[in-house]
Amino acid sequence: MRIAVLGAAGAMAQVVLRDLLQFVPDVNITAADHRRFIHADPRVTAADLDARDEGGTARLLAGHDAVLNCVTYYFNVPVMRAALAARVPYADLGGLYHGSLKQFALHEDFVRAGVPALLGMGSTPGITNVMAGVLARGLDSVEEVHVRVGCMDRGASGPLPVPYALDTVLDEFALEPIVFRDGRPEPVPPMSGRESIEFPEPVGRAEALYTLHSEVAMFPRSFPMLRSASFKVAFEPAFVEKMRFLVELGFASREKLAGSLSPRETLLALAARQATPAGEPQDCDALRVDLVGSRENRRVERRAEMVVLPHPEWRVAAGSLDTGVPLSIAGQLLGSGAIRTPGVLCPETAVPGETFFEMLERRGLRARWS
Repeated sequence: MRIAVLGAAGAMAQVVLRDLLQFVPDVNITAADHRRFIHADPRVTAADLDARDEGGTARLLAGHDAVLNCVTYYFNVPVMRAALAARVPYADLGGLYHGSLKQFALHEDFVRAGVPALLGMGSTPGITNVMAGVLARGLDSVEEVHVRVGCMDRGASGPLPVPYALDTVLDEFALEPIVFRDGRPEPVPPMSGRESIEFPEPVGRAEALYTLHSEVAMFPRSFPMLRSASFKVAFEPAFVEKMRFLVELGFASREKLAGSLSPRETLLALAARQATPAGEPQDCDALRVDLVGSRENRRVERRAEMVVLPHPEWRVAAGSLDTGVPLSIAGQLLGSGAIRTPGVLCPETAVPGETFFEMLERRGLRARWS
């Protein structure tokens, strides 16, 4: 199996690489990034990547069985076009709602080319979407899907301990979240919708907020009778207050200051200088999906949950583990032909749930259903 991993020097891609190398013995990986990248395993070949260059990316991807896109989400569309031109099955980590809508516009092009493009295959979107697909089985209709995520990190250190790409986190805190109400999308104020939620231990009770997320773009596409959908996440309170301060001060802005760097570019550069935390990771993710539907005119309520802890052997943080592993699995399913329906696909309708969760269990990631 020949897999291309784009953005290979990033934290999430490192988990993708590790999972592929451990669970697919015959894999050959093209690890592409604009940064210098070296990997000791002979099955990994490094390559230069400019995600803005569709033609160059298409030439890089030609002949692969799948491409796994770990670059920043606002490059998803050009990378998708490159995959389309190369006729290579595609998967990514999500488009942060508005990006997903732009990706859906490529659906007919992928159908005509006979190529599948699977959107949002990390933890959330990703695991949570496949949970929703399993929860919807056997129902006559799905009316509500609500995703709640609790993040805890007892080992967080440094002035701004960011759980994943700061560029994406800034957008999640600064842009208007979208909720789906009464059958239509509706914007709400950033950092609104405070809700105290009792997550499974060790996260426990935490306060969650609306943030902009791809699930709310995907679920209405997958469940035609949907009336309500939302996404909320609970971070460590100190981190939320720091992000609130930075956003209110203007550090999410991309507008250049006096011809120099933008506030966002300055913050990203300063944050990149933080020292990497030493020692074992001590974070935890609690993923929850609540679904309401009907069967034979009766209301049905279902829930799925997953608690993710750091990988004891890989020494990988929970937030990286539950993001990188699902994308690796997506690549394996695409590369083997287990997912072959052409078009732009959502995980809740395209990913074989039993196979997916069995593969997660082999990595120690177990879902609970009620």
